[in-house]
Amino acid sequence: MSYVLAGASLSKLVLAHDHHDTDLETLGELYLNRSEDHILDALRWFYCVGLGIALLCMTLISLSHIHKEIPGQRIAKRYRLVVRATIAIILFCLPLAHELNSLKLVATTTGLVALALAVDLYGSTSTNDSFWHDRSVCKYSADCSAKKRDIETALKNGEKLQVEELAKGESGEKCCFE
Repeated sequence: MSYVLAGASLSKLVLAHDHHDTDLETLGELYLNRSEDHILDALRWFYCVGLGIALLCMTLISLSHIHKEIPGQRIAKRYRLVVRATIAIILFCLPLAHELNSLKLVATTTGLVALALAVDLYGSTSTNDSFWHDRSVCKYSADCSAKKRDIETALKNGEKLQVEELAKGESGEKCCFE
């Protein structure tokens, strides 16, 4: 529900023309009538606190969930949750910054949420793996009833292989494909 509250507030914030560079002529006739020259304090509170509550709820859900331990994790879960909770507290206090116009308010909240996302994405990866791309060749190995060269020949010729039939037989060898 807090996302709905923040989203409804955002739909009003984007129509405000409280920035000195705002060109009212670029607004359509429908939106020109709905545009305000200032942001109401209640709108600030609904938007920022709505986002803060959503982020805090996601933090509490993650706190109650038992995650798989990743060897060599870049940032431990508890530290990532502290960052999330801190950003939620900042979002709760953001409506007190009255010098922020609608553009700066939306930009600040977007930056804070993007920071929380970046910390979570980076922190949940392993130091043993590359962050941007995997440089290793993908491999698949299996015990098959057919010989490796027969499978390779069939694959090169574009033939369909029935996995069930390959798994049934007793004789064969360990196959590894790249």
